[in-house]
Amino acid sequence: GKVSGPRERRASIDAKTSMRHMSEFGSPRDHARLLRIRASMDGVICGRHTIESGAIDLGPGSGKYIKLRKKNGLSPYNRRIIVSASGQVDLQCRVFQEDFSPILIATTETGKAACEKPFSTMPWIKIHSFGNSQIDWGKLTCWLKKHWNIHRMVLEGGGMLNDAFFRHSLVDEIFLTICPVFFGGKSNATISDGVGIPNLSDATRFRCVEHKCIQGEMFLRYLAVKTD
Repeated sequence: GKVSGPRERRASIDAKTSMRHMSEFGSPRDHARLLRIRASMDGVICGRHTIESGAIDLGPGSGKYIKLRKKNGLSPYNRRIIVSASGQVDLQCRVFQEDFSPILIATTETGKAACEKPFSTMPWIKIHSFGNSQIDWGKLTCWLKKHWNIHRMVLEGGGMLNDAFFRHSLVDEIFLTICPVFFGGKSNATISDGVGIPNLSDATRFRCVEHKCIQGEMFLRYLAVKTD
């Protein structure tokens, strides 16, 4: 039931991924890299705070990237998955106004009751529960594979969702851009927030397979180390 996928993120030198009033600080080159990654994936998944951080539609981008998707043997538009255990999402977010591809709101039984009615007039938005009070990640990934034929998806945050995917060994590849800025602050998000891994021996190991520095930004790619 595992749906594997890469984690894509850019971070400051001190591993921060966003500030309260600024969610984007990567270069146009970094953004183009993100769109190339999306163009190789069946779907894009993120948490509600990510879509609420700006004018985000989780789509493939311009026609150039739609052509790239077709070249990669994929449908023109990727599927979009938004995770919210509480079901509390802002209907005014740009992603919900764009109907170019289906959207799944992955939630719980409690969350489903909270958000079914507001989205009842938007047929491109599907709402499914994957657990009573907490999301069952195994059920979610099985559903995506069975009903949407998603085998690979890119995980785009935030830190709490990333943490859940890391803890359940659902990340097999990491694309990371280190930007030449440093802003600190304990309230600013990092690549992985939340519960974390209690013991170092249980942590997923990754090996660096690509590294390139361009105009001050370091572009890295890691693959998970397979264990028996």
